[in-house]
Amino acid sequence: MSPGCIYLCVVDPGVGSARGAVVMEADGSWFVGPDNGLLSVVAARASARRLWRVVRSPAGAAVSFHGRDLFAPLAAAVAIGRFPDARVEAAAALDVDLGAEDLSEIVYVDHYGNAFTGLRAAGLPTERVLLARGRAIAHARVFAAVPRGTPFWYENSSGLVEIAANGTSAARALGLAIGDPVGWI
Repeated sequence: MSPGCIYLCVVDPGVGSARGAVVMEADGSWFVGPDNGLLSVVAARASARRLWRVVRSPAGAAVSFHGRDLFAPLAAAVAIGRFPDARVEAAAALDVDLGAEDLSEIVYVDHYGNAFTGLRAAGLPTERVLLARGRAIAHARVFAAVPRGTPFWYENSSGLVEIAANGTSAARALGLAIGDPVGWI
């Protein structure tokens, strides 16, 4: 996150439901999006934050296009220095709070079969052994550092612990799926 940046966040399977919408300033960055957990970790890890709940939608806003009709106009208003006071109210907390802790499970599997965990990799000793689906998985810096077909964990470009395998799908080789728990041995 870069101070002064505005992030329009729209991962919103609950669009059109009763879930809330928020504007948040966290450590100098701005976030606009649904109150569905998407912004929860950012809020929990911020050293300073302010939060506003969206209480009025613009006239004619589509029920299923909040990214376009609700969130984008709010982000644009913040960007040009016209905070949308008439549409928001200060709030003390998000409705969905997942906390600041790492998530010890598979959170995403990409089309290559690499499995992203919710664990931050920064500062982890590379001697640590990850456990997933009963398999011990050692660290490797890059794919070429292990024999073909060998699973390993590394720090991905998002700074998370990712499980991969050289030349094959780690998810298929290990039977990994979103929600599977992971931990350290």
